[in-house]
Amino acid sequence: MEGLTLVEKRTVDSIPTVHKNEKPHLLEDFKAVVKNLTENALNVLDKIGVNEMRKSKPNAELIEDYYLLFHYLDFLKRFVSSKS
Repeated sequence: MEGLTLVEKRTVDSIPTVHKNEKPHLLEDFKAVVKNLTENALNVLDKIGVNEMRKSKPNAELIEDYYLLFHYLDFLKRFVSSKS
């Protein structure tokens, strides 16, 4: 640290030390936000799917895209909900 200027040393000193077994709380906060956004997106997607299914002749391509997007969002929700 001898070659660092005062500003650089202050910057390095302000970075918290993360131990191997500690989880940074910022990651947990980020995961919570992503989970909330994913749940909201799934709710909106569900409304779209219900409206399309009510039609006498639903658009097959839209239904296929609906299920694909549902699986992506569901995976993301489960991924950020994991405790690893």
